[in-house]
Amino acid sequence: MKSTKKNNSRSTNVYHITYSREHSVGCLYFWGCNLRCKLCLLKKEAFDCHLPETRLRIYDPSYESERPTRFLTLRKLMLLLDPLSLKQIVLMGAEPVCDPILPRILAFLKQSKDCSFVLLTNGRKFPPLSMVDEVIFSIKAITPALHRDYTGVDNKVILRNFTEIAASKSVSLHVETVFIPDYVDEDEVLRIADFIASVDPAIPFRIDAYLPIQGLPWRAPQAHEIQSLAEKARCMLPNTSCLYGDEGKTELAYEVERIF
Repeated sequence: MKSTKKNNSRSTNVYHITYSREHSVGCLYFWGCNLRCKLCLLKKEAFDCHLPETRLRIYDPSYESERPTRFLTLRKLMLLLDPLSLKQIVLMGAEPVCDPILPRILAFLKQSKDCSFVLLTNGRKFPPLSMVDEVIFSIKAITPALHRDYTGVDNKVILRNFTEIAASKSVSLHVETVFIPDYVDEDEVLRIADFIASVDPAIPFRIDAYLPIQGLPWRAPQAHEIQSLAEKARCMLPNTSCLYGDEGKTELAYEVERIF
């Protein structure tokens, strides 16, 4: 018993939890990453951008997010999630797989919650496929020099891991990338689509619009640019969608609340 209590007092990398009561979906945000992306969204906003207090500030070009200073112990995480009705738990952040006790977190949740698990990952470290139901894999770039400039690391292992996950057929696999005009440009996004199609053209692909970060020169794509790019990608990947901001003009489909 003492050993269990001691283990449960270990700090996790979880710094933020949000919840949709309407859809019974919880999101766990993990700090720490094994990439050094100079365009990381967490520099813009480290907390859920669907909350009332965060929703509009992500569009302010001068806004810089606070860094998390509080992290949950495994015990506190259990206590916060225990009363929630959950159909799905999304593991996101920075990089959840960097948390050394992620397997223990998942083991606890699998014992206590009858729900599905979605993991967002950059793929540099192979994820625990046996413990999740869906993987959303972020591919930053295909061109090696561009990937190193963007993330600080080579992409050989990342692309190999992606191929192995797809071949395993053990999880539902999706891919997302960020369209950054004049950096991860149209040609590069289409290279990413071509790579995915070479692995499996049925894999769903989402192209996200870049949100400008203070001090960096790149702009956000316009709606017609990202829509046109998505149409071109559909020639290789029929299940391609895109996501672009409207500066908070559209009402959210459902409310999200902060649990921690």
